[in-house]
Amino acid sequence: MSESSNQAEGSLLDAATVREATRVRPFANLGALAIDYLVAIVATGGAVFFQIHHRDWGLHPAWIVPVWIAAAVVNGCVQHRIGLMGHEASHHLLVPNRRWNDILAELLCFYPVFGGLMQYRKKHLDHHLYPNDPDRDPNLGNGKAQRLYAKFPMPKRSFIYQYYVKFFWPPFVLANLLDLLDVITIGSGFSPAPVRDATPEEREKSGFASKLVRVRGTWLGILYLVAIVAALRLGYGHGWFWHIGGVGVLYVVALAVWAFLPESAFFRGARLSIPVKTAALLRLTYYTLLFAGLGAIRQVTGYDSSVAFIALWIFPLIYMFPYLMLLREVYQHANAGRGQIDNSRIILADPFTHWAVLGYGNDFHLIHHIYPNVPQYRLREVHERLVDESETYRDEVEVTRGIVKPRPSPAGDEPAVALLDSLAAKP
Repeated sequence: MSESSNQAEGSLLDAATVREATRVRPFANLGALAIDYLVAIVATGGAVFFQIHHRDWGLHPAWIVPVWIAAAVVNGCVQHRIGLMGHEASHHLLVPNRRWNDILAELLCFYPVFGGLMQYRKKHLDHHLYPNDPDRDPNLGNGKAQRLYAKFPMPKRSFIYQYYVKFFWPPFVLANLLDLLDVITIGSGFSPAPVRDATPEEREKSGFASKLVRVRGTWLGILYLVAIVAALRLGYGHGWFWHIGGVGVLYVVALAVWAFLPESAFFRGARLSIPVKTAALLRLTYYTLLFAGLGAIRQVTGYDSSVAFIALWIFPLIYMFPYLMLLREVYQHANAGRGQIDNSRIILADPFTHWAVLGYGNDFHLIHHIYPNVPQYRLREVHERLVDESETYRDEVEVTRGIVKPRPSPAGDEPAVALLDSLAAKP
C-alpha cells in the first residue's frame, strides 16, 4: 500500500474540530464497562445456578459441561472487552481526571485480567509511534513479525485455517498467551530497574534493601499470591478465625515487605498518575480481597467457588482472551502499511464480531491511530467527517464490509470488500 500521500496532514481535520472531539465524558465508558460486568455476572451466576440445581430439573450432570463452556466463552469475550477499555484508559480516555483514570483502569480493567496499566501503556505508546514497523513496533516483537505478519498477504482459505480452525489447537492459543503476558502482565517486570531509576536518597536510605532490588516486586507478588491461596485452602473447615487470621497475617507481612522495599524495586515503564509503589499496594490489596472473598464464599455456603473461578474466569483468560487479542490485532494491522492512513483500516463487521472482537471503537482503529486522544464513542463520527471533508482520507482509507464474505453498503453505491479479501490482496 502506498505511503506517498499519507502525511498530507493539512487535508485532515482542523485543530478546533479535533479538540472538540477529544473531550472525555465522565461516565460514558464506566457505564459501558458496568454492562460488561453485568454480562459476566449473569453468565457466571447462571452456570453456577445450573450446576447446583440441574438434578432438581431431572438433567444428567453431563449437561453441566456445555453450559459451563458457553459461560466461559461469554466471559472470554467480556474479558477481551474489559481489556479494550483498558486500552482506552492507557490513552487517559476512561474518565477526564487522570489520577482517577489510572486508579479505575487498574481496578476495573487490568487487575481483573491479571495485568497492569503501566506494563501495557509502556509498550502500546511505542506501537503508536512505529505502527507495523517490524523493527520498532513492540506489537511485532517476540518473533511475531516473522511468525505471523510476514505471511501476509494470506489467501482466504489459509487464513480460515490459520486463525479460525487453529483456535481448537491448544499450542497455538498458548503461544498467543505468552505474547499477552509479555504485554499486559509481566512487561519488564522481572528485569532489575536501571540505576538511574533510583534517586540518591533512595540509594542512601535503602541499605540492605537496595540489594533486594534484584528480587523485584513482581516475583514477590507471585509468591504472595501462591501463599494466600495455599493459606485459604488449608484453612478451610477450621472456622472464621483461621480464615481471617491467615489472610490478615499474610497481608501484614506483605505490607511490611512493601514498606521495606525501595521504589526502584517495582516495575517502571510508562508514566502513571499515581506513584508506582502506591500502584503496587493497590494491586496487593485487590488480590487479597479477591481471594479472601472466594474463600469466604466457601466458608459461608460450603460451595467451592475456586472451581468456578478457575473454570469460568481463569480458563477463558488463558484460552479465549489471548486468541481474541491476536485476532483483533491481525484484523487491524496485517497486510497494512506504515503511513498515516494505511497503517490500519475501517472494519464494518457483523454484530457478534463487533461485540466480541472489535468493541469500543476498534472497528474504526485507523481513526484511533490518526487521533489517539479521541475517545472510542467519537471515532465513527470523526471517520464520517473525514470522509466528507478530506479528499486525501476519502481516496486512501480502506473500508471493509463483512469478514469472510462482503456485505453491501446500505446505499449500495460502494464496492464491497470483505476483510479477508483485503488481507489476501497484494500491496
